[in-house]
Amino acid sequence: MEKRKLFHFLWIVLLVASCGQKATTPPPAAISLRDVFPGNNAISGWTRDGNTETYTGDTLYDLVDGQADAFFAYNFEQVAVQSYASEDNVLRIEIWQLATPADAYGLFTRNRSGEPANIGNEGDTDPGRRLAFWQDRYYAQVRGRQALEDATLCAFAEAIVAALPTGGETPALMSKLPPDGLLPRSAIFFRQEISIQDEIWLGGENILGLTAQTEGVLAHYTLNDARALLLMVQYPDADAAATSLSALTAAQVDGLLAADANHTRLAAVFGDTDPTTAADLLAAALK
Repeated sequence: MEKRKLFHFLWIVLLVASCGQKATTPPPAAISLRDVFPGNNAISGWTRDGNTETYTGDTLYDLVDGQADAFFAYNFEQVAVQSYASEDNVLRIEIWQLATPADAYGLFTRNRSGEPANIGNEGDTDPGRRLAFWQDRYYAQVRGRQALEDATLCAFAEAIVAALPTGGETPALMSKLPPDGLLPRSAIFFRQEISIQDEIWLGGENILGLTAQTEGVLAHYTLNDARALLLMVQYPDADAAATSLSALTAAQVDGLLAADANHTRLAAVFGDTDPTTAADLLAAALK
C-alpha cells in the first residue's frame, strides 16, 4: 500500500512538473531541396536540363552577383536551381530556403510584381511567363525563357507545393496596417533597410536600428487623392523604439510627414498627403 501511495505521489509530481514546462517550438523541417524538384516527365514533355545547382552563403554571389545582400537581408540559408527543357522552350525553377516563414513571406512581398495567384500560401504571377509563391520557410519561382502555357507553370508549381513542408503564418505586424486607403498587395515585410530602398530612401545609415531579427512593414496608401507611405517597425523594447524615433526625426528624411512610437512600435508617414490626414494615419497605425 505504501509503495502504491509513493508511486501515486511521484506520478503527480511528474505530471505537474511537465505541465509547468514551456512548450518548445520544433526546429524547421529538414528536407533536401534536390528532392523537391519534379523528375523527368513528371510534367509531360519536360525533362531536366542539367544538374541541380545549390548555393549557400559562400557561393550565392555566383548566382546573383551584386544582388546577394537583398537575400541575406531575409536570413538566407540556401537556394537550389534546376532547369527543364521541352521541344521548344526552357524553364528554370528556384527554391529559396530562408531561416523562418516570416523571412520567406518577406522575400515574397519584396519580389511581388504581378497578379495574385492561388498557389502555396500566396502566389504571384506574370501570366505565361512566371509564377512565384511562398510556403513554410520557402520561396519558389518558376520562370520560362519564352512564353509558355499557364497550365505548365501551375503544374510545376503544384508539384513543388506538394513536396515542400506545409504551413507558415503571415507576420502579426501585417495585421496592424490600417485598412482604409491601403493599396492591395503593396505592403513589403522587411528586416533590413536594403529591402525597402527602392520605395523610400532613409539615408543608408540604418537610422532605424534594424537588425536581422527586426520586423518592419512598408505599405502604400491613397488618401484624399494623395499618396502616402506608412512605415512601421516592431522593436524588442520601448527604449529601442524611442531611440530610433529620435534618430529618424533628426535625420530630416525627405517626405517625412509624421512619426511617433507607442511602446515597442514605431510608425512614420511619408508622402504628399496633408498633415491632418498623415496624423490620422499615424494614429491608426499606433492604435
